Amino acid sequence: MQFSYAQLLNLALQLEKEDRYRLCRELTGKERSESIRALLEVFRTDELDENTLKAECEAVRQEMYEERNRIILN
Repeated sequence: MQFSYAQLLNLALQLEKEDRYRLCRELTGKERSESIRALLEVFRTDELDENTLKAECEAVRQEMYEERNRIILN
């Protein structure tokens, strides 16, 4: 079964708010995983695995988030 973008969007907009958030998180997470896998292919090494890279990405995101909040609060 094939759906157009418009059909998928229409279906997604009919979901309850929490289900739309869940769908968004799932799609975003899949995109991040695909991006991380692509990076690992480019920089293939035995010293770096997907879990280490994910952890480092999350640490950097957290630092950026905290820095933004620090600037906003000051």
